[in-house]
Amino acid sequence: MNLNDELNVLRSIPLFSGIKPEALKLLAFASNRMIFQPGQDLFQEGDQANSACILLSGSATIRHDVDGEQKTIGAVAPHTVIGEVALFCDRPRQVTVTASSTVEALLISKDSFQKLMSSCPNTLSNILSELGEQLSRAS
Repeated sequence: MNLNDELNVLRSIPLFSGIKPEALKLLAFASNRMIFQPGQDLFQEGDQANSACILLSGSATIRHDVDGEQKTIGAVAPHTVIGEVALFCDRPRQVTVTASSTVEALLISKDSFQKLMSSCPNTLSNILSELGEQLSRAS
């Protein structure tokens, strides 16, 4: 997958769809591409959250500790962002996400994201608006 493919994926994600192309390109360029093998954790519940993860390809399982037992609570498909709360606040991960198949992902660090947002206030406004919409749909 090349930079243009990554930009198309980012544009397809509602959280990032309002970002101007130049800022989106900076975000893609500042991201780290990672490969996770089946069974490998993308992140674990309780870990310090310092990045969001966008699945470019593959799938993953979301699990949560319930009374000491890991329960599967969902799945993640390609072109989905997970862990986006880490971009905005310092909270430990609330779930464990494990690759179900080979996963290619972009990791967006909190630092990179916040630098971009401080230089593009309109972008931040668009993202916050989308987050508000997601919250209203979830309640």
